Amino acid sequence: MIWKTKTHEFSATVCQRTGKTCPALARLARSISEAMAQATSATSDDFEIEGGSELSHCSEGCHAIFRARSDSIRVFCGTQPETVIEPLNGYADLIFGNTFSAMPSGVVKTPPCAMIEVSTIRPRKPACAPVQISI
Repeated sequence: MIWKTKTHEFSATVCQRTGKTCPALARLARSISEAMAQATSATSDDFEIEGGSELSHCSEGCHAIFRARSDSIRVFCGTQPETVIEPLNGYADLIFGNTFSAMPSGVVKTPPCAMIEVSTIRPRKPACAPVQISI
């Protein structure tokens, strides 16, 4: 499922346990995106944070891990707290990416039950209309 706000685009997979999109995952992603937006005035463009959270509103009781950067956020549900995030990012590139890529089987032994990617929508620079001369 894909939806937008004025500042972000959200792309989420369905939960492999429930067969639906996860509102708890969406809520966590929205909260992280709001926190990252608030932090932009006090941080540099290469600011990054990783962490984990129990999704208390998830009916399955999932644990989620995330990596947030100034331009993108990824959250993975149904993971163990000690899960390394880098192979999951490669897996997410396969799902959310717009270029062809491959990954050897077995790199991600237990794929996440759901994922969400949040991309920052950069404001467009105003374009000046060409000057027209009338005769």
